[in-house]
Amino acid sequence: MSFDYTIERSGDTIVVSPEGDLDIDNAALLRQVLQQVLDRGDCTHVEIDMSAVTFLDSSGLGILVAARRAARSRGATLHLREPGPVVRMVLEVTNLYDDFVATT
Repeated sequence: MSFDYTIERSGDTIVVSPEGDLDIDNAALLRQVLQQVLDRGDCTHVEIDMSAVTFLDSSGLGILVAARRAARSRGATLHLREPGPVVRMVLEVTNLYDDFVATT
């Protein structure tokens, strides 16, 4: 399946919205996008809107974990929002749901 993304800014928050499968074929693209967002250094919050992600495998999950670690090292936060059922299941099975999904 194809993979696309959008980036929006609202104040000190950047929202990255990937669309499609987040798997071994597309993980490198998401890694580049998130690295560029974090390298800019002009935001304190990064949110990844997962509502349009249809599949998440271990390579995609690895990119998210690495991006979260990179954000922390730069003094920023990284959270996922609106994970669909497939993404939620992967996060819950790996015990990462509470780490990634901010509850308010």
